[in-house]
Amino acid sequence: MKARFLTVLSLLGLMTSGFAAGANAGTMIATGDAVIPPVGFIGFCVHHSRECLVSSAKHDVVVLTDKRRDQLERVQADVNWDIKPRVNPAHTWNYASDGYGDCNTYALTKRKKLIALGWPEDALLLAAVYDELGEGHLVLVARTTKGDFVLDNRLAPVVMWNKLPYRWVSMQSQISPARWVSVVDQPVMMAKAANR
Repeated sequence: MKARFLTVLSLLGLMTSGFAAGANAGTMIATGDAVIPPVGFIGFCVHHSRECLVSSAKHDVVVLTDKRRDQLERVQADVNWDIKPRVNPAHTWNYASDGYGDCNTYALTKRKKLIALGWPEDALLLAAVYDELGEGHLVLVARTTKGDFVLDNRLAPVVMWNKLPYRWVSMQSQISPARWVSVVDQPVMMAKAANR
């Protein structure tokens, strides 16, 4: 009970720190060596190979305009509303087929919706974390000129990645969604983005 109360307190502090924290230059998640992708992701790729067998020579970082910011917030709100939480003991990764899902379902669906809105695939990365209770969790990271923002089914707002009480483990590589890399402790500082 005490742990859940602390979780609620730590997450409440994030409710007011969403995009405001990224008003200036932000940070990007620093990654390291290649790692084995999560088992659920491998199963997802068996069923959705088109989404896993692409590669990119570029590393897109989306210019975070007001329109793009609104898209992130809208997709976050819509998917969090449309999908009802359900525990998935098998930890199967897939899109919601019946309006229910776990963190994997939320993250995959948000990624798909943002790609449909024109976001580049290599700027939308799935990331595996351990939450403040030590439980595995999956989130979507949007790589922008104002830093890496997280779309998380546990929160209403989109927040900066380093404002979350998570231990970051691994995430997709921008080179290929099938390739996963470790997350290192130090964030990558970004220079103030020029107006483009």
